[in-house]
Amino acid sequence: MTFWRYVRDKRFFILFFAIVMCFIGLLIYIDPNSKLTIGNIIYLYMFVFLFLVAYLILGYSFKYRYWKEMKDLVNGEIEENVIELLPKPRTSEQAFFNELMRKKHREEQKKINALVDKQEEYHDFILYWVHEVKTPLVASKMLIKNPDLNDTKTIFEKVDGELDRVDQLVMQALYFSRLDTFAKDYFIQEQNLGTIVREAIKRHSKFFISEHKRLELGEVDVDVRTDSKWLGFILDQLFSNALKYTEEGGVIKVWCDKPCSSNMTHLHIRDNGRGISQEDLPRVFEQGFTGSTGRQEKKATGMGLYLAKQMSKKLEHALEIRSEEGVFTELILKFEQKDDYLLVAKE
Repeated sequence: MTFWRYVRDKRFFILFFAIVMCFIGLLIYIDPNSKLTIGNIIYLYMFVFLFLVAYLILGYSFKYRYWKEMKDLVNGEIEENVIELLPKPRTSEQAFFNELMRKKHREEQKKINALVDKQEEYHDFILYWVHEVKTPLVASKMLIKNPDLNDTKTIFEKVDGELDRVDQLVMQALYFSRLDTFAKDYFIQEQNLGTIVREAIKRHSKFFISEHKRLELGEVDVDVRTDSKWLGFILDQLFSNALKYTEEGGVIKVWCDKPCSSNMTHLHIRDNGRGISQEDLPRVFEQGFTGSTGRQEKKATGMGLYLAKQMSKKLEHALEIRSEEGVFTELILKFEQKDDYLLVAKE
């Protein structure tokens, strides 16, 4: 900042000072007892003017160093943290300005860190997805070219199963990409939970039959407030997870209940499969986490329960899990049933 720019910023003070001095001079001039002549008053004005100039020069010198260092920061190409290089304030105004910059920097840093984390999450998902989708494609090609399989029906069934796996992965990628734009793509209304559950079971009926797994369907015909499309995908992930970790001949139970002490409807999906160890249980909803049980299963990706959890949050449904290793795993989806229930989509 130049001296003249500083003087211009002080223009209201200078104007006020000039008015005060004119008023004082006028009082002295019209005072009948005053012995000062016009020459004395002019001399007094010149003397006070010198004091004013000295005040402006000293004030400019006092603030010049801070301004110069700030200008160097603005114009310089500094790769380091600029906030740490802010000049030491010499006035309360400068200290307030520095603190404001630090606060703004912290806010922007949080946004940047969130974007970086999101980008890394997306990058990890893409790597996982490319790797996973390649497996059924290669398997399908090997089945078609395998000379030992002369049974066309067997080849068709196995290739169809691999294509179903590709379809699941494509749907995972599609819904994962829509997590951040969820607020633009949902419609909450009263839905019959039984209808949505049976549609999800129908989509997995092939796996129930081919893997000889039994389904026990209890009472699920209750009305809940939800989005049928997103809830359908959540149920797909829960059923897929239950089928994956249930041995051949196992049982998957599905039922609803309404605890007396709450206004919630609970949907239970319970299998008698491998279960989850207690040390892995708190982390099963983390992205990419497979745990000790998942590492035994080559098709475990750690994405199904993560997506189900994230989408449940968006719909304001609670998703919980209970398990005992080697005994059972039970997933509980909770629907709030208030009359004045209003969904607020969380971005």
